Amino acid sequence: MERSRVAVIIEDEEHVRDLIAVVFKQAGFVTHAAADGETGVELVREHDPMVVTLDIEMADIDGFEAARRIRLFSDSYIIMLFRPREMRSRINALLRRPRWQEGPESAGFPRAAAGRGGRRSVERLEHNGLVLNVRTRKVEADGAELELNGPEFDLLHTLMESTWVHRTNADLAQKLRAAHYETGEPISRREERAIDFLVTSLREKLGDTERPPRWLKAEPGGYSLVV
Repeated sequence: MERSRVAVIIEDEEHVRDLIAVVFKQAGFVTHAAADGETGVELVREHDPMVVTLDIEMADIDGFEAARRIRLFSDSYIIMLFRPREMRSRINALLRRPRWQEGPESAGFPRAAAGRGGRRSVERLEHNGLVLNVRTRKVEADGAELELNGPEFDLLHTLMESTWVHRTNADLAQKLRAAHYETGEPISRREERAIDFLVTSLREKLGDTERPPRWLKAEPGGYSLVV
């Protein structure tokens, strides 16, 4: 089956699942549907779809957790829909830009530019012993490779590109949306709070939990790199 014509629908309400499936089938997709997040993640693993739709509120795991798990092994588009009637235009937009031909710039991040606090190139960012390779999505701290998940990598990428610029939680949440899923809604307080948890996880993996921090600095309403 051609990958660009496979979709996984993860939605706990049957009538909404059916509605989304109809829209996808009208666009020429083969669909696979799940009523809960755990099953949906496994369907993505099994069928390697081009597009995944996610319900935000589900009984087992919510849409954000499902998206995090999917991003550990898949580069499928993830669409978090609040209005199913938006589906047609979003499917058409996705088909015009297949993900496997995209680089970090088209995924929501601008090209790296020269800036204070570290050397900059298109593929490699360095700052105070921290090295991030955009192409391979690998990160090293003082020569030791770190195991970061997709959202952690993208958050660190955004902060390293910004160098000394303060990024608010809402801004960082929007960047992660651009890299991982599509939604037509404003950034929610829940998404902003999720950034704090993500930074905590990232700090633990970096070993940056002491005071003062070496790399990630908390500022009112957001974060920046320590410079």
